[in-house]
Amino acid sequence: MNFLAKIRQSLFIEQNVSVLSLTVLFVLIAFFSWYPVLPIYLQELGANGFQVGFSYTLLSLASTLMQFFGGILSDRFGRKWLIVFPSFIFPVLYFLVASSTHWYVLVFFLVIVNSLSALQLPSFYAMIAESVPKIKRGKAYSIFELFVVLGITIGPAIGMLLISRINIKYLFYLSTFITLLCAFARMFWLKETHHHRLKINKNDSFRKLFNKKILLIVAALSSLFLLFNLTTNGPFISLYANEIMHFSKSKVNMLFALGGFAAVIYSIWGGKIIEKWGSKKMLSSSALGMGIFSILWSLSSSQFLALFLFIILYIFFQSCYIAYGSLLADITHQQSRGLVIGFIGTSTGLIGSIGPFLGGYLKLYFGPLSTFWAGLTFALITSLLLLKIKE
Repeated sequence: MNFLAKIRQSLFIEQNVSVLSLTVLFVLIAFFSWYPVLPIYLQELGANGFQVGFSYTLLSLASTLMQFFGGILSDRFGRKWLIVFPSFIFPVLYFLVASSTHWYVLVFFLVIVNSLSALQLPSFYAMIAESVPKIKRGKAYSIFELFVVLGITIGPAIGMLLISRINIKYLFYLSTFITLLCAFARMFWLKETHHHRLKINKNDSFRKLFNKKILLIVAALSSLFLLFNLTTNGPFISLYANEIMHFSKSKVNMLFALGGFAAVIYSIWGGKIIEKWGSKKMLSSSALGMGIFSILWSLSSSQFLALFLFIILYIFFQSCYIAYGSLLADITHQQSRGLVIGFIGTSTGLIGSIGPFLGGYLKLYFGPLSTFWAGLTFALITSLLLLKIKE
């Protein structure tokens, strides 16, 4: 057994989990070096506030529409192929993003990026679930989300240091280089987990999707993604921090970097908490915490208080994502896991993609605080619907 294998074994990290985690870490470091200030950059390229919100709706839609198709392909051709093939297209797209001089051209290429990411996503969740024993899934997803939030933390920190010194297009070029390296790593070191690809009775499989439990899960997770897209995943926190709280671009990056750092610390114990309380209860309480602290953050009277409250908000956000992955694994079976995860991802994402458009409308006609009150409403709905789901 080589040295790296011994390290993985001592940390209980299976090879697929470590490869996916590390490659996602580096991709997200590059991505989040520029993503927190993307709404501001779009405005610099000529987009108004409504167009920024509409752009994020398109990006959110792109992140979901291909998940169902990606899930079907994953069950048919295997998890690895669906992860590796799109990975080699990302470098080309980020190069084109860097070359864009109009906001709508830049958004167009990012929409394609998000569509390919959506194609991959069911295979990510399925491969992690199938790479470890069921009793270690919570820990596996916690490790994966730990590396995700590390990327989300380190990226803005790097962006904070570089954004005032270099043009943002060079950060897009960084994404080009990193995604190419990660594509090769995935091609060489990922191991297929879906070997027995039995022929699925499509009519029977689709009928099983439309039962009361699945539909209730779809409703709850749709509300959850509306919450995400009105807060941490949407443009409104960055815009509110910049326009109302008077955060500079560097301070907006710092805001997300500090929140991510706290989420990293939380992720170390996140898996154990889920193993103790269960994914459903953790997701319910974490969503409610997100809604409450997004309001408290928006009402904060000083930048220092805003930083402190955002840290707590981001911990709840991270807890939601760990519990979300574990919940998907718990409610699916290997033969149709890609199909079910893809169906849930597409359905919830389609509804959730309304969030930025809704937030842009509310911001325009009712003021910037209204988006966060809407987020609290969806947090309450999410929590209540999850509590209705039977184990």
